[in-house]
Amino acid sequence: MRSFLLFALFTIVAMTPFGHASASELKWTHYGVRPLAMGNAYVAVADDYNALFYNPAGLARLKTWHLEIMNPRFGVSSSTINTFKDFSKLATSGSSTVDATISAFETLTGKPQWVHLGLTPHLVFQNFGLGIGLDAGGSMVIHRTIAADVDAGLSAIVPIAFAMNFLEDRLSVGMAAKGVFRQGVEREFSLADITAFSKNSKDAEGNELKDFVVGGNGFGVDMGLLFTPIPTGEPTLGVSVTDIGGTPLKSTTTNGMKLGTPKPREPSLNAGISFKPIKTGNYYVLTSVDAHALNQPIHFSKKLNFGAEWGFGNLLKLQAGLHQGTLSGGVEIDVWILALRFATYTEQLGAVAGDYEDRRFIAQLKLLL
Repeated sequence: MRSFLLFALFTIVAMTPFGHASASELKWTHYGVRPLAMGNAYVAVADDYNALFYNPAGLARLKTWHLEIMNPRFGVSSSTINTFKDFSKLATSGSSTVDATISAFETLTGKPQWVHLGLTPHLVFQNFGLGIGLDAGGSMVIHRTIAADVDAGLSAIVPIAFAMNFLEDRLSVGMAAKGVFRQGVEREFSLADITAFSKNSKDAEGNELKDFVVGGNGFGVDMGLLFTPIPTGEPTLGVSVTDIGGTPLKSTTTNGMKLGTPKPREPSLNAGISFKPIKTGNYYVLTSVDAHALNQPIHFSKKLNFGAEWGFGNLLKLQAGLHQGTLSGGVEIDVWILALRFATYTEQLGAVAGDYEDRRFIAQLKLLL
């Protein structure tokens, strides 16, 4: 029975909404499926609704309006798929020994577990856009001491953006004002804690799980620019700054209880270059290079990203890239009222790319609008 309770707790944690997937994950904005498929090299591309989050200057270059209301997305890591298989076998085997449970946890040592749910409703047209970047899911890493780093909660970024063109449309400048919301749990839990919480009890210090919940909201500002000196090949320099000056989150109250204060969002200076070597009729090839969080003390191997996309109008797009040094890829199919977006990429959770990798898969479906 104890094994089943631990498995149930893991399932609940993994499906709990989350904000930041990991304390060491570079998460400077609400990531889009298409950008992630392109290695997340998108600052100098920004030619669809993702401009709301990557570079608001891109709104000035939109040719048509675009509205999506229902576009749910789901993501999971490869290690989580394997973990659910292993724990399903443990739960159905009828094993109730502590040794069996500990043995199962030991096989997960150092393997990040990640599940994601998201929604990005938006309305964009030339010079203006608004949307909601909602992230939900869960993250957990098991340690050899039979403890778990848990990051679970709910986060949302709600931008309202405006952009204008200058210098005969060669220069685009944009700004976004945004609301930021965060509520969740960020803590390392021991095996004793997990066992106590699975029994709806308290830990050794008398704390309940709700005592570790943090929650807050804040107001931030993003700015960006795009510069295309010549039309041939459309070489474009892109620069964006998110959370200018930092975005502190003020603590909120839920059910009469004042929650702990979440960490503030750090400002991020991002730059990129894009180029279209091929553009004939409906066919095109797009390439891009990005460097993210240039102002933050993060190893350069986690900042660099490369992307490429082949497209046939808006009907079919194939993407590939290098996200923090590891291959990414994806596809987007859009047939008016129905669109499917898929991406696979590796998130680098260690201090240096290659130390601690998490291969992820994410899919998004647009319904009607």
